[in-house]
Amino acid sequence: MNAITDKLSRSWQLFKRSVLVIRQNPKLLIFPIVTGLLTASIALFFLAPVVLMLLAPHWLAGTRLQALANSFGFLRLHGGTNFNFYIQPLGSAILAGFYLVNMFLATMSSVAFNHEILEALMGRPVSIIRGIEAACSRWKSVLLWSLLAGAVGLMIRALEQRVALVGRLVAGMIGLAWSVASIFAIPILARESAFSNPFTVLSKSAEAIKRTWGEMLTGYAGMQGTNLLVLWGSILFWVASGVAAYLSSNAWLLLVTGVPWLLAIIAYGYLAGIASRVYLCALYLYAAEGVVPGQFDATMMNLGWKMKKTAG
Repeated sequence: MNAITDKLSRSWQLFKRSVLVIRQNPKLLIFPIVTGLLTASIALFFLAPVVLMLLAPHWLAGTRLQALANSFGFLRLHGGTNFNFYIQPLGSAILAGFYLVNMFLATMSSVAFNHEILEALMGRPVSIIRGIEAACSRWKSVLLWSLLAGAVGLMIRALEQRVALVGRLVAGMIGLAWSVASIFAIPILARESAFSNPFTVLSKSAEAIKRTWGEMLTGYAGMQGTNLLVLWGSILFWVASGVAAYLSSNAWLLLVTGVPWLLAIIAYGYLAGIASRVYLCALYLYAAEGVVPGQFDATMMNLGWKMKKTAG
């Protein structure tokens, strides 16, 4: 019980300090929305024709878009009473390319966001334009990292799907090692414009972790305790709402209470996601540069990690 209480207490401390950074820099709240809209609009430009081909092929029958898809070997549409299609090998390669484009755009957004979080932690004002410009100036590094991360993700997924139980175990271990070793990759891309080799980025991230926290590290916990607290609170809330609705014979009570709960959960999830990224950037500054941001203290730099239990 004490272990659970300590975990909740640590997570709550980290959450409060991270939210303090957000309160001091409210532009951090709108930054993901702006970059997300920009990323979505660019991705939609590339993906809309493909989605249309897959979801509504009958709209394309006899059009130039169908002829173009057929001529480039992307997919074949067969008419009749029902439309059937199949993706050709070149089409699969094109879809893989779209996957990498999507990863590149998402990484660009993350680099821009992390750049401004790091600026905020160093006491400088947040600028959305400056963050986007910083990410664009590092596009080569971001592209190379996206290729590496995408290849690792595809490899892990292939292992999970094709090698049954053993494959899932191996994929799980590879995924865990990758997630820990690469945890500072995005802050490094945001902070260090000189690094373009993705393996150098990965090495620098792993070295910062090992140098600061040593071999006892087994994973990143972040603010999981706070999420657990919200989960427990939600369960109690719905139990109480269900009992109240039953006793009052009024099912509408569940709707009246459920809508505010859903909105609150969405708001918390959004805020928690930004707060978690703020703390991760604070950890990076501490590990890479020995700097403890003013909103935190040195003892908090060890609270977000899972450590091996020592004997005795």
